[in-house]
Amino acid sequence: MALNMKADSNSPEGLCRLVVEEEMTIYVIESMKQAINSLLDSYDCFELDLSGVEEIDTAGIQLLFALERELKRRNKTFKLNAVSSEVTKLLNTYGIGERFPIGDIA
Repeated sequence: MALNMKADSNSPEGLCRLVVEEEMTIYVIESMKQAINSLLDSYDCFELDLSGVEEIDTAGIQLLFALERELKRRNKTFKLNAVSSEVTKLLNTYGIGERFPIGDIA
């Protein structure tokens, strides 16, 4: 699985920066979900860098929706820091590109 936490993530400030590389497909989503779930209690803000995602399918999109929903439920913030052209293409194909903020957490 290619999910890594950036070195500048820090629990005292509550920011978790995650980088996803390679793929977000049905084949890796379960392990990715488990890894992210293990971090939810330790941080208040989550940034996801998807600029290295080479392949994404509907399971990857479902993970984004589930993560967004769970973080809202916990009153935590979520944003996409960067996205690859593959991610952008699929988000736009489904008409949900505006659903996920890219950039600074407001």
